This record gives sequence, C-alpha cells and structure tokens, in this order.
Amino acid sequence: MYKRETIDKWSKLYWLLQVFFVGPTYRFYFKKFQVYNRDKVPREKSVILAPNHQNALMDALSFVAGTPWQTVFLMRADVFRGGFVEQILTFIKTLPIFRIRDGRSTLQKNDEIFDFAVQVLHNQINPLCMFPEGNHGDKRRLRPLVKGIFRIAFKAQEKFGSEPGVKIITVGLDYSHYQRFRQTLFMNFGSTVEVSEYWNDYLENPSVAMNKLRDRLAGEMKKVMINIETEEYYDLYMGLRSLFSKKFCRADKLKQGNLMHRFQTDKKMIASLDKCLEKEPDRIKKLGSKYDEYLRLRKKLNFRDWVPDKKRYSIIGNIAAVLISAVTWPLVLLGLFNNWPNFFLPVHMRKKIKDAQFHSTATWGTGVVIMVIYYFFLSITAIIILPYWWLVLLYIITLPSSGIFMLDYRKFVIKSYHRIRYSLGRISKNPEVNKFKSVYDEIFHDTGEIMKAYA
Repeated sequence: MYKRETIDKWSKLYWLLQVFFVGPTYRFYFKKFQVYNRDKVPREKSVILAPNHQNALMDALSFVAGTPWQTVFLMRADVFRGGFVEQILTFIKTLPIFRIRDGRSTLQKNDEIFDFAVQVLHNQINPLCMFPEGNHGDKRRLRPLVKGIFRIAFKAQEKFGSEPGVKIITVGLDYSHYQRFRQTLFMNFGSTVEVSEYWNDYLENPSVAMNKLRDRLAGEMKKVMINIETEEYYDLYMGLRSLFSKKFCRADKLKQGNLMHRFQTDKKMIASLDKCLEKEPDRIKKLGSKYDEYLRLRKKLNFRDWVPDKKRYSIIGNIAAVLISAVTWPLVLLGLFNNWPNFFLPVHMRKKIKDAQFHSTATWGTGVVIMVIYYFFLSITAIIILPYWWLVLLYIITLPSSGIFMLDYRKFVIKSYHRIRYSLGRISKNPEVNKFKSVYDEIFHDTGEIMKAYA
C-alpha cells in the first residue's frame, strides 16, 4: 500500500517502469526528444520545478522519461477517485490539488496536501514539480500564474528563513506539434529563482512578496519557452516559425537538427517581430497580408510548407527514387502488419476526447497498451512458426522499427509526389505555382529584413 507520507522515497518498482517502460516508449513516440541544461538542477536540495503547461499528461511524462529523478507532481484533484485509482496515482508520485471548480468546501483539503509538498521539499530526496499556470492551454504563450506554487514555496522557506533554501527552477517545454506522432520535443531547463530573496518582503507583506515572486518567475519562464503574446498575429508568428526556422538556422550557421539552435532562432525571430509590431505595426500588417495570400495558394495547390524552399526539384530523380524504393514494399507491408493496430486504433480512441490537448496523451497511452498486447501475440506466433531462435529474436527486435520504416516510406512517397507536382508547375510556368513561390520568397525576405533591423 502506497502512502503519501513516503511519496518522495526512492522506489525500485517505479525505477524499473521509468527506465524500461515509460522512458523508452515515451522517447519512441517522438522523432527527437532533446533535454538541455538538466545539470542545472542541484541534487539533495529543496527544488521546485516550474514548467509551462501545454500538452496535458505528456508534460509530466517528459520529466519521467527525460530525467533520472522520481519527481513528485501535484495534479488536479478531480482525477483522484479514491481506492485503487488513488493508490496508482500515489505510486506514480502525484498529489491532488483542489480548485474552486471542485467546490469551495474542498479547498481546505489543500492545507494537508501543501504540508505533504513542503515535506517533500524539506526531505530533499526528489524535486517537486508544479505547473504554475494551473491548467494547460493550446497556445505557445505563458498564461497567468496561480498562487499555489508560491504558497508552498514560502511555507517551505520558513525552515530556512532568509538563508538560501527553496529553489524554483524554470523548465520550458516546446513541442513541434501537440497531437501528431513522431514530432519533436525540446525540454529546456532554465534559471534558478531563490525564494530567500523575497523572504524579508514576505515577513512584511505576504501578498506583496508573492506578487514579486510571481512576476519574477513569469519573466524567467518566458525565457525558456516559446512565448507569443500577440493575439492578432499569433498565427502569423507560428507560420513564420514553420516556414523559416530551419532556413534562418542555416543562415546563422547553426545546426537545424539541434533543437536548442532551433529554439534560439525562433526566440530571435519572435523578439524581432515583437519590436517591429510595437514600432511599425503596418509593416507586420503587410507581412500578415502576404502570409494570408501564401496560405490561400498553399491550400488551393495542396502543397506543404517545405515545398517552395527550392526553385525546383529533380523530376527524373524523384520518379526514379520512388520506382527504386518499390523493391522495399515487402518491408512496408511487414511494417503495416506488425503495427496496424497502433496506426488506426489510437486515432479512433482520441476522436472521443473533446480536449485536443489530451490527444497525444491518449495516443501514447492506448498505443503502449496495444503494443504490449499485440507484440506479445506476434512474439508467440513467431516462436511457433519460425524455425530458428535467431530469426525469432530478429523479428521481435524489429517490430517497432518496421512500423517507423513504413511511416517514413509513406512520408517519402508523399514528399516525392509534391516535389514532382511543384517542379512540373515551375517548368510549365504555371502562374499560381510561380506566384506561390514568389510570395514565399517575399515573406522570407521581409522577415529577414525585420530580423536585421530589430536584432
């Protein structure tokens, strides 16, 4: 039986699941999962991790898969149903936190939960993770911070007084796409905020101290995450990230495959656009109009954002590549056979979930369950049918990779199809294809000029 009093103690069973199950399957879900500056987090200290919250349970799982700690989380109380469910949630090191929507009468229960959280900080075994925004959102911007994290921080700081004690460390989570499979996730550990710096203010006026700490934490969190504050041009900013992040990386001689370099480029672009919006709003408005025209042409021509990056592609080369790759069709069919439940069932399941930010959680969760069951069935079948043990072992090892091969092949064929269509349009001087390319080039030029002017 798992007790809250010992929730932060090291658990061998938790470690086994973290290292051999959650970690590998979570990393497999993403094409690339990069963790930066994790060594900034001190061991055996009173640490609160403060990440932005945009992708439901996937945000919490990033700490399970991306760090060696057995982090303790605070989770909204409505998922704690008592009995077995509460035992499971306690085992995975989560504490319930009650909100007004749970009923005003439940708020007093937070006092006990806050005491447990404070004890975790005082024990200095594992860090405590709290999402300062309180809930998740579907926009890449920081939302207003709630009071819970500051109440716990100051309550824990009482033990240390004005001496350094409780540390709040910011963490930025940036997903290339919230819902799609095999995207990227960048986990960026940032600066440390010492709660002791605000202790004297807290003794004089707790509300003033909490507001100061809130403003400081909000400012530090914005540094480690993608933060697009404009409502009017949010889609424009996101579109420019999608179109030109890799190009500007190359221009600055950075590695476009390095997620930290991509993050730095995006932050630079967003900062320049913000400055331009403040001083020359008409310039951003014109850029937005061009982007709207680009979107209209892209939709009409049914192209992807990466297509106009080049003047044209080799038609013969792409046709030859598709024809030659046809010899791999047996492997494609094997990948489909080995993984078809994972391709179709999670998609069907997530359609029943209204909150899109839970879709990736549902896809990962159902995918893991299906994978375990179906792979077990395939493994038993292979043991019965295949004549040699090494063939059985080879087949079992390649089960997940055959699915990735099938997905990559599908992507390759689709990209070849778009390259050929685009190149034929350019060669035949199709006016709409040429207009599509010219608008793209104009947007790239204008964005580059803004970044130079407001660097």
